[in-house]
Amino acid sequence: MSFASLLGLVILVLALAAWLLLLWSAIEPLLWLVIRRIVAPRGLVRTAATLARLCRGGFEHDLRGGSALAGALALAARGAHDERLATWLEGQLGKPGALGAAGVVAAGLIAASRGQRDAARDLMHNAAGFDAERAPAAARVVANEWLVADAAERGDWGTVMRLGVRRDVASAQTRFLAFAAARVRRQPLIDEPSATDAGLRWLWWRTPDRGRTRPLLLQALATPRVMHSRKPTPKPPEPAPPPLDPAEFAGDPLAYAQALHALWTAAEAAWRNLSPTHLAGLCKAWDAAFAGPALARLAARVQVLTTVTKAEAALAQIRRSVADDLAQLASRAQIPLSALTEAGGVGAEAGLLLRAELLTEVEKQNQALRLRTQQKRKLPAVEELREWNSLRRAYERAVLLGGLELRRLMFPDIHLHVCNYAVWLWNDRKEYGISGPLFRWLLTEAEAVGDEEAIVLQRKNVGVK
Repeated sequence: MSFASLLGLVILVLALAAWLLLLWSAIEPLLWLVIRRIVAPRGLVRTAATLARLCRGGFEHDLRGGSALAGALALAARGAHDERLATWLEGQLGKPGALGAAGVVAAGLIAASRGQRDAARDLMHNAAGFDAERAPAAARVVANEWLVADAAERGDWGTVMRLGVRRDVASAQTRFLAFAAARVRRQPLIDEPSATDAGLRWLWWRTPDRGRTRPLLLQALATPRVMHSRKPTPKPPEPAPPPLDPAEFAGDPLAYAQALHALWTAAEAAWRNLSPTHLAGLCKAWDAAFAGPALARLAARVQVLTTVTKAEAALAQIRRSVADDLAQLASRAQIPLSALTEAGGVGAEAGLLLRAELLTEVEKQNQALRLRTQQKRKLPAVEELREWNSLRRAYERAVLLGGLELRRLMFPDIHLHVCNYAVWLWNDRKEYGISGPLFRWLLTEAEAVGDEEAIVLQRKNVGVK
């Protein structure tokens, strides 16, 4: 064979290979559509995971996670949770190598299949925090669809309307839920027109699960279309009547305090309606009860019925129990610590108890993270995310209740140990998808508390000038 013939053959083979690659790149999105619309809805976990391994272009940086994601979609579509299949998928995720966004979304779907909704929600938000170039578009779309559906189930329609039309991750399903929610709530979507009846029907027709969303479609169609965003000025709320009439307990402040306490703590879900004003009123009622003679008689009775030898000790036990109940009530209703401290008396004591509880929980988890980082004790990537989510939730709960004062108090230690942890993940573990969002979170917190040194460091880590 001449050199020219050999060269022509090589060129022909290369051209054929290039043509086949172009053909496969065109077929690959269709294969993922088949997995999502046909294979996964039938609960074929292993089949979906195997087919997804062929989608090398869509999951270029996270092929292992893409396969697990397809399998997790099938697992979530099954009528009942299959722990054997869930364990198999987790085994796929636990193989050596950095975990990508697709793997995180798969772990979230597995957690949701087990009924662990809070953990699943955290993992979906983690996946949304990955850098776009490291997060496959398919994984980000699945995560957003799950978050929108979860918000709709919880009645959080504001979140549905906000996430459902995000241009980078919106799908037919999320757009329908967002436009239907906007119609029902008679509120406009940001930078989106009001959907016509025909537009709503078209969005609904494109959703993969029309049977479950049909009631929402009918409710939306029954609501008149809003053509503009102007809203009538709402009437000022009428002052709420006191939950109990103090006149009914005239001359008996202890009975009034006990009745008010039982109203907010014993009645099912009554704490959902508790306001800072109500809580302050309950604290004042207990202060009046502690100042009266009836409580001293109750303390003497407790002294007789228990091993407490002094009436003062019995009274202190009662006061501590009341303060602890008030602290737990404020925590459950997410009422700021300031409402307790400003109430004074037993309310201030409850505030100290709640403050100590919040700080202790954050410190315990932060020190555990510090120790594990120093010892370089690795966990599987999904478990690393779960441990970080637990610390972040404890910190954000303390910030929610304690405000800026508690935020500034906690941040130096949080910044030191979480930054060291993120550096370890980045340098030693090569878990860029996990550590990158940690640096961005630290930058946000540093800016919130005004820590200039931490801001400079985290801007360097994040790459922001």
